[in-house]
Amino acid sequence: MLKKIRRIGIAIDMTPMVDVAFLLLIFFMCTTQFKPPEKDKITLPESNSEAKAPETGVITIAVTKAPKVRVVWRQGGNEVSREMPPEAVPTDMATVLSNARSANPSARIIIKMDKDAPYGVMADIMPALQAAQAPRFNVQTDLAGTGGLFGKKPTAKK
Repeated sequence: MLKKIRRIGIAIDMTPMVDVAFLLLIFFMCTTQFKPPEKDKITLPESNSEAKAPETGVITIAVTKAPKVRVVWRQGGNEVSREMPPEAVPTDMATVLSNARSANPSARIIIKMDKDAPYGVMADIMPALQAAQAPRFNVQTDLAGTGGLFGKKPTAKK
């Protein structure tokens, strides 16, 4: 009879591999940017609306507190941006919006306006939207806010 040779079992310790996997996971979670930072600092007004802005097919008109107006849209996979001073809005905005709408006629127009920006800029943007045959637009608000005047709870009077 042949005697069976006993094999020695090999055990691979998986602990270092799990440590490396978790370290890589933590690294990528900490360094990933889910939303690219905006070029202009805009403090949006608060709202209790639950409407979400679409991610694609958008023409964005950003108005900062300074005030400065920037129109951003996508054309052929590239982001196109036009910046103008508020004095140029009545004359140049219709042309810029017509160019943006020709790149994507079904794009939605979203206006991000700082809550401390002067209202006159918005009053100049609206006729430019009509001149560009784009009378429908959305004004983006801060959904994480307290809901403005209507969302605040009444305080008890003493």
